[in-house]
Amino acid sequence: MSHITETGTTCAAFSGGTAQTLSSVQYGVKNGVISQENPGVFYYWVKVTAPAGNNTFVVNQSITTGNFSTLFGITSGSIVYNSSCTNVHGNFTQSSITNTTSGTVTVKFNAPTAGSYDIAIKFTATSVTGKTAPTPSTAGYSYSTTGVPGSTSGLNLKKKGT
Repeated sequence: MSHITETGTTCAAFSGGTAQTLSSVQYGVKNGVISQENPGVFYYWVKVTAPAGNNTFVVNQSITTGNFSTLFGITSGSIVYNSSCTNVHGNFTQSSITNTTSGTVTVKFNAPTAGSYDIAIKFTATSVTGKTAPTPSTAGYSYSTTGVPGSTSGLNLKKKGT
């Protein structure tokens, strides 16, 4: 299970299946370049099953439609929760995303017990600011977690008013 949501989404809403899905990040255009993205940040949530101990999960981001090549970046605020929606402190790390035609975020955490965990990766739209606006005006993005069935979610970068 996965969702893309706005930043106010809680672990309880995602885990309980009541989180509202964010379908697009809208942008304005000034002098032919992207400006004023809304929302400026969002989360990709994914439920994973992990054994006790050190775990690594790879989140993939790709552009699936449109004439555009810049990926969303990651920013601080990504979190891993256990099945009780308690933040898993300790060895949680995330890697940077490269702004190419495909990118990954590697999430590593030490699971205190085997079970279900919710990963929330916080992405930022600032990486597309100042880039030439896509033609046509919408670019489609796909997010998935390697080896996790049902983890694919999509999002559009879409010009306001279209």
